[in-house]
Amino acid sequence: MSYKFSKEKNELVAWIPSVPARYEKAKYEDVPEYIRKLFELIKETKRGIYIHGAVGTGKTHIAYALYRWCLPKTKMRGRFWNTTELLRDIRLDISRDAYNKKQNEEELMKYEGVLFLDDIGAERNTDWATETFYMVINNRYNHQLPMIFTSNLSIKELSIHLDDRIASRIVETCDIVELTGIDRRFKMK
Repeated sequence: MSYKFSKEKNELVAWIPSVPARYEKAKYEDVPEYIRKLFELIKETKRGIYIHGAVGTGKTHIAYALYRWCLPKTKMRGRFWNTTELLRDIRLDISRDAYNKKQNEEELMKYEGVLFLDDIGAERNTDWATETFYMVINNRYNHQLPMIFTSNLSIKELSIHLDDRIASRIVETCDIVELTGIDRRFKMK
């Protein structure tokens, strides 16, 4: 666990280093109760959650709230990746030697904690992206390792964007949750 100094509390506070500043205050209480119940069953059921909806409905905020909660409050561990950034890092790693690699697909496939993949479907649709996602998702599917996804795409749209095999595995292993509403970012202005 890392710590940082809180000016508000005038003390060191626990800090999860991979959470962007925008989501540092995302709280478990911000998550709708029905999603919290699904999340709390992950250890027992090994099922994940696929959260989809329009832009600005709070999908990433909910995912970071779950991520922040699972690390210090439960025995579950989590890894959080924006899918576009993840693919970029993996692509850059192709030319790096093993010692200098940042992302290891093997680690993502075998990581025993909850794997959070944010904004799946936002990446450019290429054969390489589809193959990479298929390898990670299929391996985790085979080993019954939980995944949390966020996306602007429904499962049907994801099936068209990436691949039927990927969507099928997500449907079998995840509870599907649609968030509705207007873009909160516009609402705030």
